[in-house]
Amino acid sequence: MKTLNPPSKIQKDIKNIPLLHLTDVNINIKNPFFYTGRLEDLPNEFQIFDSSHRHSYYALFFFTEGEGIHTIDFHSHSIAKNSLFFLRPGQVHSWTFSKPVKGYALKIYPDYLSEEGGQTTNFQNYPFFQLRNENSKLVVKDSEQLKNDFERLLIEKKSNSNSSMVYLLIQLVLQQSLNEFKSSFQDIVTIDSKLGDFFRLLENHFKEQKTTSYYAKQIGTSSGNLNQLCQKQYGKSAKAIIQERLILEIKRLLLHSDLNINQIALTLGFDDNSYFSKFFKNLTNNSPEKFRSLKRKLP
Repeated sequence: MKTLNPPSKIQKDIKNIPLLHLTDVNINIKNPFFYTGRLEDLPNEFQIFDSSHRHSYYALFFFTEGEGIHTIDFHSHSIAKNSLFFLRPGQVHSWTFSKPVKGYALKIYPDYLSEEGGQTTNFQNYPFFQLRNENSKLVVKDSEQLKNDFERLLIEKKSNSNSSMVYLLIQLVLQQSLNEFKSSFQDIVTIDSKLGDFFRLLENHFKEQKTTSYYAKQIGTSSGNLNQLCQKQYGKSAKAIIQERLILEIKRLLLHSDLNINQIALTLGFDDNSYFSKFFKNLTNNSPEKFRSLKRKLP
């Protein structure tokens, strides 16, 4: 079994967005690859966590009680009874609770599936974890079933007797979540395998590779075909999707980090600061400085 060594504390470089690992939530975690627990058992500092941060893992948050606001990449969602949220590694989120919450959390490192004999890419079989999914929340219809699945998982995890059973029960929770997702978003279309490869590459290389031709070559197709696939699925070109990914990261860093404009440009592979500012303004109608100023003034 390969060794995973997540840091033991939150990365607190004041200039960048904090990155949370499983051991930040529970220092006594026994399995470094996944965590499941009750939301009401979170430490106080995580019960009211309004400081935006990223995760290094996939996560499900199932709220059975409570109220509040959960913000994920600039989209605010209400927390209410039977709310289910999905997060991918790297997404920036925060929450504030106006009423005490109860529920369940499931957090899984990408390496967990491969540790149990599966493939890391199997996470992409779940549309709520796919890179282009914008549906981060749903209201669970069969809440008793999902509660029961989580309870079985918690009992098996606590007994610490059979890792294979824990793995199967995690799959059960994911599958029930998938059923709920398909029921809530019936128009979800399975992503073409070439597009899946494109998005995985884009997530890993968007900082240094910004051309359609690069991604098309890497996935074994032409730029024209990649554009056709993107137009058919999303109504936009591959170039537009690449630019959107860059804009999202720029916004994340402008709002949630203390990096100055030049540092953000360099971080994202822009050697020319004036071109970086022009690129951002052309796609958002705001300069980087104005976007940061406007967003940070909001209550």
